[in-house]
Amino acid sequence: MYQVPSFEEFEELRKQVQELQSELAQYRAALPEWVRETEAQQLTGLSQSTLSRERKKPDTLLVWKSVGGLRYLRSSILAYNEARSIRKNRYQRLL
Repeated sequence: MYQVPSFEEFEELRKQVQELQSELAQYRAALPEWVRETEAQQLTGLSQSTLSRERKKPDTLLVWKSVGGLRYLRSSILAYNEARSIRKNRYQRLL
């Protein structure tokens, strides 16, 4: 059976969550804004050729530049992944 935490336990957990959120924000701020193609492949789980096809689509969410080598905007990769997971969930519900 589940035991309800005391107020003190709850406050301690809340404090720990806030500390972790702060730490996570610091790590995110330290990440580079633009990532190389290999890291984009890792973040999306796509092969080089699939990633290339995705960036050439007119309605793509992927923001990229080719100055100094091919780079992708990290926030666009996260948006792309989010949109892709939403599409997968909708498709699975239709089956």
